[in-house]
Amino acid sequence: MRIVFLGTSAAVSSNKRDNTSLLIDDVLIDCPGNVFGKMIKAGYDPLKLRTIIITHRHVDHAYGLPSLLEMLRLSGKKEPLKICINEDFFFEMRQILSVYGLIREDFPLEMAPIRVDGCVLFEDSLRIETFAVKHSVPNFGLKFSTSSACVVYTSDTEPCEEVVERAKGVDLLVHEATCSELVTGKKEGHSCVEDAARIAKQAGVKNLCLVHLGLELEEHLCKLTRTAEEIFNGRIIVPEDLDRVIV
Repeated sequence: MRIVFLGTSAAVSSNKRDNTSLLIDDVLIDCPGNVFGKMIKAGYDPLKLRTIIITHRHVDHAYGLPSLLEMLRLSGKKEPLKICINEDFFFEMRQILSVYGLIREDFPLEMAPIRVDGCVLFEDSLRIETFAVKHSVPNFGLKFSTSSACVVYTSDTEPCEEVVERAKGVDLLVHEATCSELVTGKKEGHSCVEDAARIAKQAGVKNLCLVHLGLELEEHLCKLTRTAEEIFNGRIIVPEDLDRVIV
């Protein structure tokens, strides 16, 4: 399983980090900014993309979708593209795409609303499960499994037991870390760096990635990583944009 971190920042981007988005094999998770261009920079052909998943309605997770679809259409993508959208936001996003003229017969989109919990998707040998997390709007995390690897991505969430349960023993936990007890204090609907480390320890994961990093944390990442390492004794990765991990 190949994970490319197309973006790693929280809602406010910086000169180093764009909003959080992941490419897992041929599946795109959330779609901010110029995802098409970032896939090319990462050495991935955007026309190979098979599935897009939008976890929730917040702008930093979805605003780039119309632009990405238009770029794919203009670049000659012919194979059907699956677009799985949180059911809380499905109608509005379909309307947005319609306004931009992207619901059309010559550009096949297979759009489907996705329940917050209990949904299972398949992309070839990749099994994708959704589970409810605790955010300010309905949102889901994702568990990706193959015969040899397992990865959990939390999307935006406060610390919650659902993440601990789904992440037990996984190879990699990709956990949001918008804030820090040392730098910003807690923020409603989000997790601190320290929270992510505690959850990784509780779940007994092998590796922890911190993403959705708040702008205020940028100058303190070395210190915050050391703090997390005092809580969780596994490997901790703070990826930069376009970094990749093979699981």
